[in-house]
Amino acid sequence: MLEREGYKCSQCGRSKEVGVVLQVHHKSYVTGRKPWEYPYDDCEVLCRGCHGERHGKVRPSIGWKWFGDDDLGDLCGNCELCGTELRYVFFISHPHWEPMEVGTVCCDHLTGTEHASNKVDSITKYCERADRFVESPRWRNERGVQTIKQKGFTIQLVIAGAAYRLKIDSQMGKQTHPTPGAAKLAAFKFVENGAEEYFRKRR
Repeated sequence: MLEREGYKCSQCGRSKEVGVVLQVHHKSYVTGRKPWEYPYDDCEVLCRGCHGERHGKVRPSIGWKWFGDDDLGDLCGNCELCGTELRYVFFISHPHWEPMEVGTVCCDHLTGTEHASNKVDSITKYCERADRFVESPRWRNERGVQTIKQKGFTIQLVIAGAAYRLKIDSQMGKQTHPTPGAAKLAAFKFVENGAEEYFRKRR
């Protein structure tokens, strides 16, 4: 079997020449069958480390899949792999290991992708755009009402008692916001995320 596979691990590609210990892994087991009685197709050559990963004795270093993520809002979590404090947690799974909650770097490393980095970059850019919108000098005070035009919408902050409501075009919003900044942030989220639905309802 080892000679047939060229004396190298079928998972990591390392060979006997670099000093790894190679072993034969059985993909499935049949009660009463001796190890040498399995056909070649039911076996594969693995180094000792990869063999341990396959049997769940050593945490796998490849083969992980991302299946979700969460923004904790602050550095209140920890990566289960390296212990780093986290705000953005990524959920990854492996067929031979328990699911883990990890940070950006560990997620990208274990999944062999840049999903986590791209996601965090996207969130960062979104937050930067939101800050620019809230602080924009394009907000005009017209008779006590702050107004801005954004992506074809006329957005106004209307005072409602001790709070603020959004008026988008001629449509008054029902939700109140405690500060002008909170109202502006809600307006940004609407333009970024809800404008398409708004246009669809107006047709």
